[in-house]
Amino acid sequence: MTVTVRRACASPEAAEALRRAVAADTPEFVSLATDGATLTISLTARTPASARATLEDLMACLAAADRLPSPGGSAADRRGERADEER
Repeated sequence: MTVTVRRACASPEAAEALRRAVAADTPEFVSLATDGATLTISLTARTPASARATLEDLMACLAAADRLPSPGGSAADRRGERADEER
């Protein structure tokens, strides 16, 4: 079973920062890639339960990494910029 998840980020730099933040703890059956402001996570698992467990771990890591400050400002600043762009 292969699962692919795409996450829109505020900028290409934010997507790359998230990719780098979780890459070190990512098992070999998970691939991470960026395309512009999109982070793509693909994983291959033997069972749906295994895929779910891996995705839950990755989502928790991404949520934590998203709260870390970046050189261009804090994560809250990035969320604020994204919200301003949507208005």
